[in-house]
Amino acid sequence: MKLSYEWIKEYVNIDVSPKTLAEGLTLSGSEVECAEEKDGDTVMSLEITSNRPDCLNMLGLAREVSAVFDAEVKLPELTVQNAPSEDQKSSVKCVIESSDLCPLYTAKIIKNVKITETSKKIKRRLLSIGSRAVNNIVDITNYCLMETGHPLHAFDLDKIAGDTIFIREAVKGEKIVTIDDVERTLKKGMLVIADKDKPIAIAGIMGGKHAEVTEKTKNILLESAYFDPLSVRHTSRDLALTTDSSYRFERGVNKEGVETASLRASGLILEEAGGEIECAIKEGEIRAEKNVVSFDSVKAGNILGVKIDPEEIKRIFSRLGMKVTSEKETLTVEVPAFREDLTREIDLVEEAARIYGYENIPAKLNRFVPQVKRKERSRKTEEKVKDLLVSSGCNEIMTYSLISEAAAEKFKMVSQEKVTLMNSLSEEQKVLTPNLIDGMLKTISWNLNRKNSDLRLFESGKIYVKEKKEFGEYSALCIGATGNAQSNWKDGSRKTGLYDLKGLVETVLDGLSLEADFRPIKIKGLVNCAGISLASGGKKLGFLCEVGRDILDSYDINQEVYVCQVRLDSLAKDAALKNKYKAIDKFPSSERDISVLCDETVSSGRIMDVIKKTGGDMIRSITFKDIYEGEQIPAGKKSLTYSINYGLDTRTITDEDTEKTNSKIKDALTRHLKVSFR
Repeated sequence: MKLSYEWIKEYVNIDVSPKTLAEGLTLSGSEVECAEEKDGDTVMSLEITSNRPDCLNMLGLAREVSAVFDAEVKLPELTVQNAPSEDQKSSVKCVIESSDLCPLYTAKIIKNVKITETSKKIKRRLLSIGSRAVNNIVDITNYCLMETGHPLHAFDLDKIAGDTIFIREAVKGEKIVTIDDVERTLKKGMLVIADKDKPIAIAGIMGGKHAEVTEKTKNILLESAYFDPLSVRHTSRDLALTTDSSYRFERGVNKEGVETASLRASGLILEEAGGEIECAIKEGEIRAEKNVVSFDSVKAGNILGVKIDPEEIKRIFSRLGMKVTSEKETLTVEVPAFREDLTREIDLVEEAARIYGYENIPAKLNRFVPQVKRKERSRKTEEKVKDLLVSSGCNEIMTYSLISEAAAEKFKMVSQEKVTLMNSLSEEQKVLTPNLIDGMLKTISWNLNRKNSDLRLFESGKIYVKEKKEFGEYSALCIGATGNAQSNWKDGSRKTGLYDLKGLVETVLDGLSLEADFRPIKIKGLVNCAGISLASGGKKLGFLCEVGRDILDSYDINQEVYVCQVRLDSLAKDAALKNKYKAIDKFPSSERDISVLCDETVSSGRIMDVIKKTGGDMIRSITFKDIYEGEQIPAGKKSLTYSINYGLDTRTITDEDTEKTNSKIKDALTRHLKVSFR
């Protein structure tokens, strides 16, 4: 917003320098970013916050100046000579077809105007704030816009087809050439002003070329209306067209300023262009709700830390355009229609503070009593998981919570219904991520493109889902591995495999004293998939897999990648967050190897389950040692070897105990899984 020092002095009687004026406005909240001298005037550029549309005009800023410097405001003359009576019949009708988008529309028919240059005063003021001069009619509408904050538009009455103005929604594909000589295609639902043939203006944004006021214009229709802010904002955004009018309508103009602005412009037109007002048209109605707030000055003083005299507060509110009545230290404040941002007592406390001056409020540091905030169990679980993965050689990553719809679709086979934003900033940030795999693969691709090919990464974050009609968010963990595995003296360098990833998952669960159950599952687009659940209770945690080639190609990844995703919130309840000491075994143990020949479809997990259940307290540990498929092994079969450690906490076991238990285990495996032994 541009403010002219010369112009503002017409409305408020101040005797301060431009520098002092700029400082006062800045300290009160209307920050002056810069000021420049222009033709003997000082023009200031102000940063007006979005909640203060009342300051997007000279009269609004005059109220601010009045309150800051305790000066009287002088409002412009609003009387019109020879104004028509209210019952004067009009040759033009106005029909509002979309009252929800335009609740009030007014127009004045002014005939026999003379189109010339504007007076030097108006032209100089418009030029000083960066507006161009066109002709007296157009300049006056722009002048009143900057003065009152309410947009106006003048049409050439003789170019309007028919005798009716329609305020309606556009038809899909309808076109209009606007005054900037650009043909624009309108969408269904955009509000337009139209004659019987076509649109003649985009409501609240820009007029059409067809009914533009030119040097040949004799009769005009002066429009002043209230248009729905959301409608103007959507239309402005869809058309990529922003104007001074749309900027103000989007933020909300004064509902009581429709007719006031029209009166002001009419008076100036008669002065500058002559003519006479044939009639005034008014269709629809809009009411500004009167908001009355009780203000306790004692309470306000306690909030601010300084006592402000109630009479001083009353003066501040009155200067800002509010009606104030008082009973001792309690004020009853009627908030004007142009201040819709003031709804509660605390809002008025802020108004009193900013005009009184924050610099006049003493800075005091209150005594601080620290409160012990204990971490929630879920947070502790997440931190322990991170420590376990970092100690296993993994690096943590952090990716965006918003992804594109295309990215979300790639993993719909492992995600629930996605959560899509209604007003996204871009197509790439439209969906709240329903999984962490997309971010993991993007990070892996980014690293591979920079020659960093051996990766073990993890991310803990939120995933977002839609469940029926409700939305949910859950904590999840994603681990990704690719390239060479960590080398050691035993096996040297080799490629990372699915079991390396499985080992990382087991490391995490072991660190939380949880035991996992891995079961083969099929997921379209993913390879070698296994579902992960807790061995105790079967609670589902997630899955691990090798990413399919088609998906990898879409991320420009040319090497095998293994990922897993588990729900952290499912771990928190059963996780052991503190390590417990276990005494060293007092009695010796005995080991036996067992080699099982079974069908390929029998999982190692099922075999170990049978061994644990049958051996009971005699089982201290089971170690998977080897898998063999090849010569001497029948087709469709595999050989699995396990080392079982037997022992008791109460006594030394005998060979007989060991052999008896070992035999029971073999019998159970034969009965339940139909295996044989080598």
